[in-house]
Amino acid sequence: MVLRQLPQKIAIFIIGFFCLSHGAAANSADWFNEQSALFTAHKQFLEGKTLKGFSTAIEVLQSSTDDNIIQNIDKLMGVAISNNCGRDLSTIVIPKWLTSLSVQRVIIQSPGRLHHRMMVQFDSEKSISSISFIKWPDEELLINPSIKKVPTQDEAVTQYIYASESLNNRVKNGLYKLIITADDKEKTQWETWIVLSTPKTEMAVSWLGKEKWKTTQTGLLKSNCPLPEMSVAIYDHQDNEYIKLWEESYEEKFPKSLPSTNVLPGSYILSVSFNHKRFQGPISIQEIQAITKVINFDAPENVESN
Repeated sequence: MVLRQLPQKIAIFIIGFFCLSHGAAANSADWFNEQSALFTAHKQFLEGKTLKGFSTAIEVLQSSTDDNIIQNIDKLMGVAISNNCGRDLSTIVIPKWLTSLSVQRVIIQSPGRLHHRMMVQFDSEKSISSISFIKWPDEELLINPSIKKVPTQDEAVTQYIYASESLNNRVKNGLYKLIITADDKEKTQWETWIVLSTPKTEMAVSWLGKEKWKTTQTGLLKSNCPLPEMSVAIYDHQDNEYIKLWEESYEEKFPKSLPSTNVLPGSYILSVSFNHKRFQGPISIQEIQAITKVINFDAPENVESN
């Protein structure tokens, strides 16, 4: 196998994996079996055949429930997506009636509480009858998913948000099948495979007091991926629904306190978040960390709610 055809860190990871896995008695025979899909995936990535390697990795995940194999694919994918930020992992074609497709895992930290959210978000020119996001190979569905429709500036386009809220844990790494079905005469259906791997984030945010927060760099920024984006937003909670009243986004010169807003006096939710983006072909895979707290907007200054 030729190491020069792949970035050095991928080659080092694969060589290191084979050295370490030699001592794993249960599955080492399969890992070194040149007829296995796992061996083929490693070989293809090692030879710089990223697209074929990704396709073969999906084959492995379609049939395997072995934790060691799944973790190995996860590490392999984590290294592979650093090349071109994953844009070259897939050549899938999203239909023209679908745009801005993203898969988002969100961790939300509020005082005394930590919960997770899973979302599939996209814009569609067609009305959608159903969406599903299924964990393979067990065909496990998301917990209590909901579908929300949001109008856009283009009257012919509607934004759809398929979400599973208030989860105790982050949605697991692994292989998922996304299926979107249009509400038309043909019941047009589009589906694709999504691989979720361990997030590699570079920035984190935490409260510093009142309406102040601090940012911490947790990893090296990737020049081939979008910079982590900070979002500062204010929400109103009405009828069990969060309504966004105000938002500003930043890719640099991150603020450390709430800037001036036009929000009227009242009690609201302040959210500060970092969004890390990578890709699987045209699909955006997003890992979001958000911190939230209740604040009171009183004239003439804002005071934190107890």
